[in-house]
Amino acid sequence: MRFSYHPLTSVVIAVAVWLGLLPLRTMLQDHTFLYEAILPLGVSAVVGLALAALRSPRALTLLAQFVGVAGVVAWRGLSLAEGPEPAAALRDLTLAGTAAIRTGVPPLEPQPGLAWLILLLTATLVLVVELLVNGLEQPAWAIAPLALSFGIAALVIREDLPWPHVVPALAGFLMVLASVTGVHGDAVGRASRATAHHLSRMVAAAAIGAAALGVSLAAAPLAPLGEKQPWAEAGNDGPIQLSDPTVRLEEDLRRPSDRPVLTYRTDDGEPIYLRTVALPELTTGGARLLPMRLSRFGMENAYSYPGDEVEVEVQMAEVPSEYLPVPFAVDSIDAAGNWSYDPDTMAVVASGPERSQQTVGLEYSVVSTVVNASRDQIAAAEAGADVDPTNTTIPNGLTPGVTELTAQVVASSTTAGEKALAIQSWLRSDAFAYTLDAPSTTSTDAISAFLTADRAGYCIHFAAAMITMARIEGIPARMAVGFTPGQQLEDGSYEVTSHDAHAWPELFLEPLGWVPFEPTPAFEGPGDYTDPADQAPAEPSPDPSAPAEPSEPAEPSPSPTASPSAPATPQSDPGSSVPGWVPALLWTLGGLVLLGLPALVRIGLRSWRLRGGQDPGAAADAAWREVEDLFVDHGRSWPHGSPVPAAEAASDGLPASAASSLMSLAHTVERSRFARAGAPADDVASHVRAVRSGLAETTDRWRQWRAVLVPPSLFRRRRPARPGS
Repeated sequence: MRFSYHPLTSVVIAVAVWLGLLPLRTMLQDHTFLYEAILPLGVSAVVGLALAALRSPRALTLLAQFVGVAGVVAWRGLSLAEGPEPAAALRDLTLAGTAAIRTGVPPLEPQPGLAWLILLLTATLVLVVELLVNGLEQPAWAIAPLALSFGIAALVIREDLPWPHVVPALAGFLMVLASVTGVHGDAVGRASRATAHHLSRMVAAAAIGAAALGVSLAAAPLAPLGEKQPWAEAGNDGPIQLSDPTVRLEEDLRRPSDRPVLTYRTDDGEPIYLRTVALPELTTGGARLLPMRLSRFGMENAYSYPGDEVEVEVQMAEVPSEYLPVPFAVDSIDAAGNWSYDPDTMAVVASGPERSQQTVGLEYSVVSTVVNASRDQIAAAEAGADVDPTNTTIPNGLTPGVTELTAQVVASSTTAGEKALAIQSWLRSDAFAYTLDAPSTTSTDAISAFLTADRAGYCIHFAAAMITMARIEGIPARMAVGFTPGQQLEDGSYEVTSHDAHAWPELFLEPLGWVPFEPTPAFEGPGDYTDPADQAPAEPSPDPSAPAEPSEPAEPSPSPTASPSAPATPQSDPGSSVPGWVPALLWTLGGLVLLGLPALVRIGLRSWRLRGGQDPGAAADAAWREVEDLFVDHGRSWPHGSPVPAAEAASDGLPASAASSLMSLAHTVERSRFARAGAPADDVASHVRAVRSGLAETTDRWRQWRAVLVPPSLFRRRRPARPGS
């Protein structure tokens, strides 16, 4: 088996890599990543095709492909990312994609971070295959990167993938092998047999692929592979896939019919908030979960800040949940099943094979250390410093009015604790109204409008608003998700229902630790430092499709408001707005450039061959190769043999001037190859131009256009060039 370097190999590799990405469809809800992947694959194919046609060194071709692919991937990544700093934006995009993979359940919802990671995977795969095939001449090893996506999908998806999912990767691999292996034209024979030969190679590749697939399908059931995903067995530590808790919160709040979630009883008989998880990340798109570092050991020593010890006995209803409702911060749990915790957020997560089903009908007890700070202690506290920077990051896209408003609200405060209390009091004032008739998002647009214009929303808006304002003042903050204390029953226990689902902010204050606040005016919070609630929670509409009636916002109080110059909604930078026709124009121009690329490559190749300053022998050989390609481009056969006999055979049908120039060029080439003194090559370029004009005169218009726009000479196997030419 001989390796053959063909200009079309890079195109075949790009198609093969794209086919190899198809199994990822089983892991994603949205399949637009297949269109996104065309960008880096297209750049790699076009650069490889152009430089191979120019006979550039392979190392230079690989370098150019790397630069081109890296450039377009970085450009696309920055268009997906948020933030003025490119490096930080791409890092955040990578972290967001990683978080989506580690906390989501296939099929994953589309988001920019995932699109970015798939672009990186695509770029890596195509460059690795190029290196193996065209750089190291080891095309057989290309099966590893081409089958990688299938391997990932087969490992991640708990069910066995149907066998058709492996066919695209196998087909791509066979295409690559067929494009770079086989025999050269001289061994094939005359052109009359070349088509049959290449067709037989394709049939053989298909037959071999079908045989390999059949053997694999027959042998797979006999292989003792054991249970799939053994790492998912009960008791393993580490990250697992978690769903978005805000989706469940939204469903519970808007559920028309209330339903019991759990009942609990505390050792002191007092009601208590039950927390499921915390969302440390606040981005332009809203509050999000971060990847968790799950562990099954060390819970009792994971949180060291002061508080009162509280013991709670809980009886879950027939409600599935990945998260165990517990008071913050949990010290120990006594529950059936396998549970892990995240040291950063102290969330307790089901880690056994049953996952969310572990909570159905579960009876458990928990011991927690609950913050019991006084108002004076909070007022004296300062912002904590030893936390993940994610908890202090201010999301991009806020209107300037939010920062100005925050400064006004905390103007009379000195410590971080006083600022937190001032923000909470302002949000609980009659300047805001509680209503479920509000956007179900905590994006920066929604929060900016909530603070500076609408001033109506529900728990996620009040919590996100306080978190945003606290971070503006340098106070670490995150969003907690869980349940309010619920209603007390006759036996002294408390019943929590789906309508008690809630979100509230936690602020990190020294020396108190993570302190919960209650900025939502419709709910009671810690009594010692929370203003009384003066609004009733909104009831969901009996009709799921009809939103709840909004309460009438009270007249704004004399408390601080946004300055008149602050816009109610975000205003884009005048210089950043792009007319709608600009992208269409750019895509059109890009398409025209792509269509014209073969012609540009052919023109560049001709100019390179006929350039001045070459050695006479090299110039004569280059001109002779150009004439051969001109004949192919114009649909005429090129006879084999030494230059003069070939020119005599090819002259038939040419105008006299073109035939004379072809013969003169042939004699020049022969003398440059065989004469001791060589031969001058000053006129070879003019001879080539004369031959080209003669071919155009004797060729129909269709072939003339094809010779210019889609030159066939670019897409044929080439005999190796003469040394030094």
